[in-house]
Amino acid sequence: MSQATAPAPAASAPGFAGEQKNNDWIWHLSFGLLLAVTLIWFLFWTNGYAATDSSKIVFITAVIFAVFMAFNIGGNDVANSFGTSVGAGTLSIKQALVVAAIFEVSGAILAGGEVTNTVRSGIVDLNAIDGLDPMEFVYIMMSALLGAAIWLLVATRMGWPVSTTHSIVGAALTVGFITGKGGWSMVQWGEIGTIAFSWVLSPVLGGVAAWLLFGWIKRSILVYNEAADTQLREIKQRRAELR
Repeated sequence: MSQATAPAPAASAPGFAGEQKNNDWIWHLSFGLLLAVTLIWFLFWTNGYAATDSSKIVFITAVIFAVFMAFNIGGNDVANSFGTSVGAGTLSIKQALVVAAIFEVSGAILAGGEVTNTVRSGIVDLNAIDGLDPMEFVYIMMSALLGAAIWLLVATRMGWPVSTTHSIVGAALTVGFITGKGGWSMVQWGEIGTIAFSWVLSPVLGGVAAWLLFGWIKRSILVYNEAADTQLREIKQRRAELR
């Protein structure tokens, strides 16, 4: 008696795999060129806001650090935002990237000013720091920016969803303490408490909002679909009985 063998899995077509690789290469190149053009445009645009006697090297370095930070924020936060949509098959990765590129940038431009002001002056009280040179403050913030960006890069590479707000706030506080100026009095603890409270409140509010939204979807859509399926099965059963 011959023993049946399981059919071998169909091999993927070499032409399709090569076409997919070419499409991915074009996709990556397009985003890389977009990033380069944006960086060059941003350098020229922000140059008009810098003092004429300021150091161009420091200015360009700060912009590069900011772009590096934004790159890592995109790699981690966009994954957090669209991971469920991509995982459920609602959006493809490319579709999620396009949506994120539009709305993440729009949110930063339209609603990011208050957060920027908090990070800039709401964490550390500059008046409490004795003998702080303006350029020293620049180096402090640049160090905090680079440190937070490197941590986000490591976390993203390891697949850890972390908070970018935690990262930059912790980096700014740590670098401020390292300078040895101001001590504990330089920290605006009321603002830090508000930020820490938002860290605790955010997952709670997110869970409540998700529970309410899913409950509405279940009552309005899912239950209706289940009832419709039940009625269709009953109709089919009655037709079968009549035959």
